[in-house]
Amino acid sequence: YCADWLHRVASSDARVTLTVDQLPPTVPRITYDELCEGEAAVWRVSALLGAYGAVMLSGVPLRDGQVADVARRIGPVQPQIYGEVFDVRATRDPINVAYSTEAIEPHMDLCYYESPPGLQLLHCLEFEPMVEGGDSILIDGFKTAEAFRQREPQGFADLCRIPATFIKDHSRRAQPVLMSYQRPHIALDASRRVVGVFWSPPFEGPLRVPNEDVPRYYSAYRQLNAAIETAPRWQQRMVPGELLLFNNRRMLHGRTAIHVGPQGSARWLQGCYINIDEFANRYNQLRRLHGTTEDPPMQHLGNQDWAYSASVLPDRDGR
Repeated sequence: YCADWLHRVASSDARVTLTVDQLPPTVPRITYDELCEGEAAVWRVSALLGAYGAVMLSGVPLRDGQVADVARRIGPVQPQIYGEVFDVRATRDPINVAYSTEAIEPHMDLCYYESPPGLQLLHCLEFEPMVEGGDSILIDGFKTAEAFRQREPQGFADLCRIPATFIKDHSRRAQPVLMSYQRPHIALDASRRVVGVFWSPPFEGPLRVPNEDVPRYYSAYRQLNAAIETAPRWQQRMVPGELLLFNNRRMLHGRTAIHVGPQGSARWLQGCYINIDEFANRYNQLRRLHGTTEDPPMQHLGNQDWAYSASVLPDRDGR
């Protein structure tokens, strides 16, 4: 390796600085036909995901399983306890709050995994006009964590140190699940930059911490919960043919309550995931082939990597 390249790689000046503001997340739009134009188009979508954390596709064919076909243009589908592709619609005996009509507050999916999914795709297949509510919600978890640090530094420090217990214990299903993982809500790198945010209240179990940490944890937890509840949010009612693609490690997602008439009505989303490392690999390769120095760097990938995102690093040819 040449000394000039090593110097550029080693410099901390290339790190992305998080700007805290009161603006709701930006969700750029691109058409499905544009995505299908080739690898350069996949790079454009990946670059938008890296910069903003979410992208909305429009004009996606209304076909069962289409969400997985879209995902595979970016990376392999990540299997998990709900299968490769899962249906999000209200059922009489839901095995998950997502399959009910209840409101869902912003959260990360599958925090009880050692490696929660990276990208999440939600494809709207049906959304009848008589259905009220069901708006999709996104907030930027990294910006919210940084704002929390500025307002409540002690609470922030406590939630970087005291581990929460994330748990999935459900035996009344075809494939029983008993999973748990203990980690703090916020992860920092060596420079105390936020590199991970883990928040999923419906799937939190009892604390397993020293007694003296219990009151500190719950005081800080209430503070962070308030910060999330008041954070700027993107909220939109999806229409059939739209597909919301977002970084599950960065963007907390939720929905408003769903209200249906006595005759019932349909709201059907279909979803799947892509592993965060598979996305990072794809992003880096596409950037090398199709990117320019003007393309925005990956921001806040959320995979807890202490190095700044590999997408910020120059290639060995200087790009």
